[in-house]
Amino acid sequence: MIADRIGAIITRNKQILLVTGYDETLYWTPGGKIEHHETHESCLKRELFAELGIALKSMKHYESMILVNETSNSKQKNYYYITQYTGTIVSKAEITKILWYSRKDFLKKTIKVSNGVKHLIPLLIKDKFL
Repeated sequence: MIADRIGAIITRNKQILLVTGYDETLYWTPGGKIEHHETHESCLKRELFAELGIALKSMKHYESMILVNETSNSKQKNYYYITQYTGTIVSKAEITKILWYSRKDFLKKTIKVSNGVKHLIPLLIKDKFL
C-alpha cells in the first residue's frame, strides 16, 4: 500500500517555504501523511498547525506525483496544494528549521531538498510562482 502525503505550497516574494527536522539532511514542504480516514483538508489543517502554528485559510490542488520517500525508502503519493494561511509561522513539533527557498537556490543546488521538491520546483518556476 502506498502512503498518501499532503504538502503545502506556501509562497512569498517568489520563494517557497520549506522545512526540516532534527537529524534530517534535506528540506521538504510542510505537511504530512494522512491519518486514519482524514480528508486532505483536515490533514493539512492538522499538520500546518502542529508544525508551524498557522491556520489553513484556503487550499487549491496544484500537483500530484508518486515518488520514493528518502527517509523510509518507500513509495508515497504526494498531493501538493497552493495554500493560504493565517497566523505567524514558527517552527514547532518536529520542525527545527524553516527556509524560504528561491529559484536561485534551486539552480545552485547547494541546499538538499526532497524528491518531491525537486519535481515541484520546475513546475512552480514555469507557472511563475518562483
